Amino acid sequence: MRRAKTPLRRGPPFRGRFALALVALLGGVAHADSERALSVGVGWATFSVPGEAVGNMAPPSISPDVGGALAVTYEHMIGSDLGLRTELAGGMFYGGAGKDQSNTSFAALGDAGVVFRFDVLKYVPYAFGGIGAVATSGGPIDGGLDFVLAVGGGLDILASRARSYGFEARLASFGGDVTVFTLGIRGTTRWGYF
Repeated sequence: MRRAKTPLRRGPPFRGRFALALVALLGGVAHADSERALSVGVGWATFSVPGEAVGNMAPPSISPDVGGALAVTYEHMIGSDLGLRTELAGGMFYGGAGKDQSNTSFAALGDAGVVFRFDVLKYVPYAFGGIGAVATSGGPIDGGLDFVLAVGGGLDILASRARSYGFEARLASFGGDVTVFTLGIRGTTRWGYF
């Protein structure tokens, strides 16, 4: 008497495997789209403004002896590498004053733009650009409001999925009288990546 052949066991049907692959693919993209980050940074800052012309010579540039900045940045990723970014930064400077001027001056910068991250490993270089305004007062800076382009970049070092620290440089200038440059360290907390 011959035994009946038992059918070979096969994996899930093609449609089942396709559905699993689709869910895995969509799940991988969704977490990057919702990531948010809040950063606080401190560092060195300086400015440059044109001084008064003497005779027919070009006006010299005036800058402070020392300066510091505090910055707060919010980022909302819209992809794995590209995100929206807003920031507020304030600077306090000492020096560069002429006769009858205070040596203390201030600048406040606000801008909004985009950020591009070059990698997602432990060391993450990034670049950003935005449009905003800088308000100045005191010392050798004429008080006022100038529109600026803010560009810069930095390096994030991931301590965990939710925390990082790093370095950042920023230059804000555009056809106005004042150019502000900052270089500092920052700490970041992230959420919304699940």
